[in-house]
Amino acid sequence: MSRHANSGCWYDVMQACLNGHIITSKAETKPRELKKHCPRCGEDTITQCPKCKANVEGYEHNPFVGHSGPRNPPAHCHECGEPYPWTRRRQEAGHANVSESTSTTTNKVFVVHGHDEEMKQAASRSLEKLGLIPIVLHEQPNQGRTLIDKFEKNAEVQFAVVLLSPDDMAYQNSTPVNTARPRPRQNVILELGYFVGLLTRRRVFALKRKGELELPTDISGVVYTDYDDTNSWQLELVRELQAAGYDVDANALL
Repeated sequence: MSRHANSGCWYDVMQACLNGHIITSKAETKPRELKKHCPRCGEDTITQCPKCKANVEGYEHNPFVGHSGPRNPPAHCHECGEPYPWTRRRQEAGHANVSESTSTTTNKVFVVHGHDEEMKQAASRSLEKLGLIPIVLHEQPNQGRTLIDKFEKNAEVQFAVVLLSPDDMAYQNSTPVNTARPRPRQNVILELGYFVGLLTRRRVFALKRKGELELPTDISGVVYTDYDDTNSWQLELVRELQAAGYDVDANALL
């Protein structure tokens, strides 16, 4: 069990087979779901890193965000960084993706944005240099679908970059107008919560424009990275992508 200090959030234990099929993401709270062998392929199952014996992190119990749990096992151990057996097998087989079921979509990254065109272009171009495909909703064909249908279809990704920029000014109706503070567009906050619930926090990179910006306080555990002129955020993006199992190289950004 892994807990986040002062947040009320904690990770359950995942059991997966050596080929990466998830048996259960709640091995601690639902031990009856544990199996010695995978019902899909017959392989042995594990709940710990073979090298350091740390538990494989599973479902994130978060009192603020409800979600269905991870769709894929983590690629590397969060304690020692060692590739899990399923990751190593994929690498040896010449596959960059960890999951068979998402092998055609894992190179797509959804980009949530507001009105800051510079941030959107910088994030999209950085992803392209890393060999990934940025999915910007308004650039995708409508195909006669409603906006929410279009969003749900294009949101079938394994990682999201959320850009938070000071697009609106807001204040409480009980306070003067001059107390208004800059905040991101409400659709950006909505989509941030959507992807945190869908993918978990480990697969959401929240990038905010440096400076005063009112951010949600009830999405516990989300770490915000500053967008500034030094481009140090790009290296942080690479680290987060690598931690999520993407084979990306920071040298590609030079």
